[in-house]
Amino acid sequence: MSVKEKFLILSVLIFYSVMETKSLFEFTNINCTSFDMKMGEYEYCYLKSINRSYKYLSGKYKLHQISLTSIKVNCILWKRLNGYKPFLYNITVDACRFLKNQKSNPVLKFLFDSFASYSNVNHSCPFTGEVFVDKLPIGFLNYRVTELLPIPEGKYLLEFHFFSLNSIFARAQVYFIIS
Repeated sequence: MSVKEKFLILSVLIFYSVMETKSLFEFTNINCTSFDMKMGEYEYCYLKSINRSYKYLSGKYKLHQISLTSIKVNCILWKRLNGYKPFLYNITVDACRFLKNQKSNPVLKFLFDSFASYSNVNHSCPFTGEVFVDKLPIGFLNYRVTELLPIPEGKYLLEFHFFSLNSIFARAQVYFIIS
């Protein structure tokens, strides 16, 4: 084999390996806050690391009110650039209306489908009892965030504010890295 042929083969292998490089999604922290204890409170909210490659997120919000018929959710994506700055999405949705007609917002339907199999949020209003997300793994979100919605590398915060009658009653902040 000549030197040119070896160089060509090496160049193709390097190019192929660079093209196959993929991003990786990883949870770094979660913070849940209850503002109105009459409305409800977080029973638990944590990030569990089983080993280096398997982490999952769990949270449970227990409602104290008998039923909630009007809930709005504000979802904000922040990127860390010399402090957290708004990035790409800032969406407010009437949760009851969205659960009745999920085709109305394709971005939220995409996120909702990601969480539906790991939560009990897949029911209609009025909300009663408790709302939970149980053992939502990184691997499940990794494909959606890096392949389907290719988001640039960096540190991010996904923040959820929950409103009822224009008053905030809870907040969940999910910190993650895409590298």
